[in-house]
Amino acid sequence: MDITSITKRVRWVEGTSAATKGRTMKRIQAMADAISTQFPEVHRGEQIKLKHLHFIKDAWFDNQGFAPTTIKDYLRAMRLMISAMEKAQHWFGPLKLFQDQTRGGRPAVSRVTRSRSRRIRR
Repeated sequence: MDITSITKRVRWVEGTSAATKGRTMKRIQAMADAISTQFPEVHRGEQIKLKHLHFIKDAWFDNQGFAPTTIKDYLRAMRLMISAMEKAQHWFGPLKLFQDQTRGGRPAVSRVTRSRSRRIRR
């Protein structure tokens, strides 16, 4: 599956290792490939819908036999993927991907850039 529309919007914090970048992008690509295998009509990242990510979270993780820590890494990559598609506001709730700010967690090493300017022109 072509996910360049997703990956081109990811920006990394300076000093992020190449291994971290590679692992995260491989995880996003693996999830996209699993979606395109299960749903052959999906060919590009823009075609991914909420139901496809529900499939990944509810069925694919179990079928792959991932350890809990690996699933957390994939969920972190899924959050980045959803943010890059600009669907975070609507999809984080149904997928239960909101992070509890009081519990802390790993520091973010990536950001997503906006695709268009939000400035109002007059």
